[in-house]
Amino acid sequence: MKLAIYGYDTIVGKLVLEALEQDESLKLDEFYPLSPLASEYDAVPLRGKNYLISYVDEFDFSKADVALFLTTKDESERLIPKAQSAGCIVIDDSHLYAGIKGKTMVLKEVNPYAVKDVIESKLACVPLATSSEIVLSLNPLHDEYGIKKAVITAMISTSEHGELGTQTLARETTQLLNGMGVDVTDFPAQLAFNIHTRIGELDDDGISSHEQIVIHEVFSLMDKFPEGLALTCVQVPTFYGHTLSVHVDLEEDCSVDELKAAFKQSTVIALEEELKLDADDVDVDADADTDTDADTDTEAESGEAKSQALVTPNKNNLVSPVSCAEMESKLYVARIRKQGRASFDFTVVMDNTRHGEATAAVDLLQLLQSKIG
Repeated sequence: MKLAIYGYDTIVGKLVLEALEQDESLKLDEFYPLSPLASEYDAVPLRGKNYLISYVDEFDFSKADVALFLTTKDESERLIPKAQSAGCIVIDDSHLYAGIKGKTMVLKEVNPYAVKDVIESKLACVPLATSSEIVLSLNPLHDEYGIKKAVITAMISTSEHGELGTQTLARETTQLLNGMGVDVTDFPAQLAFNIHTRIGELDDDGISSHEQIVIHEVFSLMDKFPEGLALTCVQVPTFYGHTLSVHVDLEEDCSVDELKAAFKQSTVIALEEELKLDADDVDVDADADTDTDADTDTEAESGEAKSQALVTPNKNNLVSPVSCAEMESKLYVARIRKQGRASFDFTVVMDNTRHGEATAAVDLLQLLQSKIG
């Protein structure tokens, strides 16, 4: 594959390059990092080679099979038609077309067959991270038992808004901790130490613009639930990681263990009890249940105890955006509770930039490679 990336130096772009570096199953014949600056004369290292940066306005998109747009909506709107007209397939992660009918969205775990539509239209849209998190967590249950209705509160991190969100949260936090006031300019209210009860403007029914887009994308990616999806999105003062609080009413009843078994059918979901402690964080009592005379074996036993901690479920390990942000790219399901016949509550945590954006984009690249390689 000949791949161009516009936005290689963004938060998501860096994660995409990291994924490409670690997983060489995606074969790259050529790589073109693109910049909005005409005077960018540097290079981007990837897989032991340095690739010169090209000025995006002068780049010939016919050189690339696929172009990954990790940029702003304005830039995507300006350049996507140019890339398509040159015969290049575009994967757009700017969410320019979010909520617009007729634009193909693909999640490898849900609708990989839609990649054929991508090749025809020369456009694939990466869903919002919130949409992906909802679909990936509900789809295994919908396939196994059917979902009548889902009621979800989505707690959205500031990285949903890119570097503007994370930088604003960092700046406001620093200012407030130093006794300074903050000037609110880019958001409707202060981000630091605050919760926004809506994201976007409200319609006449009280549904926010962000919620409308997510609901549209969820229903575009999976079969609609007969009674629908009730969604509330709130902005929380965390940097990375979206958290869902989910209530589902299923069409068929099952036990908690059976529900967990349905989750385990997905390759991208990890259950709370599967989280492991890092061996370096384990305190081992060398005197507990050991012979004080056998001090020569203490170090080995200590190492064995630490290794055991890596494979033993830790009941005290909290599923949270911070604890799961740097772990394997999965959705972490916790607090599964049965509330009545065919009725369950649970929470889901996902690294929105790594899995919701970067991994989704690389998955699309791999699907395309299987078709055009």
